[in-house]
Amino acid sequence: MGDASTWAAWAAAVTSLATLIVTTVVGGRREQHRWARDALTDAFVAFLEASWAHSDAVRSLPEQAGPELDAPLGLYREMRSQLTRLRLLASEKVLRAGEDLLRCQRNVQDAAPGPAREAALAEASVRRRAVVEAAKKEMGL
Repeated sequence: MGDASTWAAWAAAVTSLATLIVTTVVGGRREQHRWARDALTDAFVAFLEASWAHSDAVRSLPEQAGPELDAPLGLYREMRSQLTRLRLLASEKVLRAGEDLLRCQRNVQDAAPGPAREAALAEASVRRRAVVEAAKKEMGL
């Protein structure tokens, strides 16, 4: 009887250890995926918010821009920073869409007030929607 109970105890201990290992590994992976998804979501939101704010800031610039250009420049830098985060977290397709939008935002900033700026703003809007679509696809939404 002692032999059978010893084997049963060992079997229970091995089973418990295996369960603990599997639970830890699977739980850790789940937590890592959750963190990556949250970080990706945060980067997308920050990137897009900076893009919208940049367009609004440039739209409100007077004809002769001076120190007012500081706000759009700061927002452009924020977009670049968030694009760096996206480089680490997102696919090449998402990155390309983000880079296209960043270039468009620079064109918005550099465009002369009037029709040229309005055309650049319209193009940025199109590129922003492309980033949203790429983000949704990336996140399985």
